[in-house]
Amino acid sequence: MKFIKNLLKWVVILSGLLVIVLYITDTDYLIKAVRTIYLQGYSTAYLEDYKKFDNQAIENATAKPWPNHKDYNLAQETKGLEKINKANGTIAFVIIKNDSIWFENYYDGFNQNSQTNSFSMAKSYVSGLLGKAIEQGYIKSLNQPVSDFLPTFNTGLAAKMTVGDLSSMASGTSWDEKYYSPLSIVTRAYFDDD
Repeated sequence: MKFIKNLLKWVVILSGLLVIVLYITDTDYLIKAVRTIYLQGYSTAYLEDYKKFDNQAIENATAKPWPNHKDYNLAQETKGLEKINKANGTIAFVIIKNDSIWFENYYDGFNQNSQTNSFSMAKSYVSGLLGKAIEQGYIKSLNQPVSDFLPTFNTGLAAKMTVGDLSSMASGTSWDEKYYSPLSIVTRAYFDDD
C-alpha cells in the first residue's frame, strides 16, 4: 500500500512539473491537444473535434439553402468515384452546377444537416468570395497588397504579398505541415488560444 501511495505521489508531482514546464516554454497548447485529440482515441484532428473548441454563431445571419437543380440526383456515382470516396473517407460529396445542387451523397451516417470541420475546404469558399469581392469593387485585383487590409504586413517581404498570393497558398511563408508532430506550427496553430 505504501508503494502505491509513493507512486501516486510521484505521478502527481511529475505531472505538476510537466504542466509548469509546458507553461514556461509556451507549449501549454499541448494540454488542449492531448485532451481534445489523444484522450479521445485519435492521433490528429478529426471531423467532429470542433465540438471541443469555442464556436461562435454568426450574428444576424440567415441561412439560405442551395436550391436543387431540375435534374437533382438523377445521375449516379460511378463505381470508380464510389471507390475513391470510400478510400478517402469522404463523408459528403456535392456537385453544385451553376446556382443549384445537381448531385449530393453522404456517407458514414452523415447527412445534409451534419456539421463538421471544413479544414481546407474553406479555402475554396474564401477564394470564391474573393472573386466576388473583386467583382463588386471591394478589392481592386488579385495583385492588391495584403497590407492594404492588414497594415502589419507592410514591411519586408510581407509588403510584397498580395491577396492573390494568399488565395493560391503562395504567400512565401515557411509552413511545415507536420500534422502528427506535437511541436509543429500546425499543431500550435490548431490548439493555441492566440
